[in-house]
Amino acid sequence: MTKYVELGYPIYEGMPVYPGLPEVKLTPREQLAKGDYWNGTILTIYLHAGTHVDAPWHFCPAGCGIDQVPIEKFIFKKPLMIYSKWEPNHLVTIDEIKVAGEALHEADILFFNTGHAHFRATDFNTYGNNFPTVSPEAAEFIRQELPNVKAVAIDTLSIENIPNGIKDGFRTHKAFLDPERFPQRTLLIFEDYNPAPITGKKILSAFSVPLRIKDKDASVVNIVAEIED
Repeated sequence: MTKYVELGYPIYEGMPVYPGLPEVKLTPREQLAKGDYWNGTILTIYLHAGTHVDAPWHFCPAGCGIDQVPIEKFIFKKPLMIYSKWEPNHLVTIDEIKVAGEALHEADILFFNTGHAHFRATDFNTYGNNFPTVSPEAAEFIRQELPNVKAVAIDTLSIENIPNGIKDGFRTHKAFLDPERFPQRTLLIFEDYNPAPITGKKILSAFSVPLRIKDKDASVVNIVAEIED
């Protein structure tokens, strides 16, 4: 028996976003309760709020926008969970990735499970600050040594430690996204996904469908995974 589970978080006003980014707004336009013919709502959302996917153009002028990423890049037949230790500002290392063994060389998406996601609903101050991320060295290892990987996902607000990124030119993001570095292929980055439905499960496949927002840097998404029930 298999079943499908959703890894994207619901979108709502007051939802967690990276500190300093615009809050999500849901503004009623038409309301049945006020005598209108239907209910209609305006959504105002930063493209990197909630569960989302980064396109290469997010950090790389030579990279494509989210509308130009081929749809097959969002379909995964060999998902793999990578567990890391949790501590504030932890950087996932190459050694932590290598624990997965030979499965690494077949995987087409790596789901990083840092253990940080449990703070999201209960303590957003902790969730939004000093969260674990992927080290630049680990990102470069994935890009160079794991040619089957099409995407990475992390259960925190960013794949990269932002203060470190400001200092080193966002080396982690660019290791995945920059089309001019390493092999010409680029990797997608999913951030702020919910690992709970797949933790401890056998993940058989996964997919996501972005909004085709023309020439832009990201899309809010849901991720769906198929697991053994």
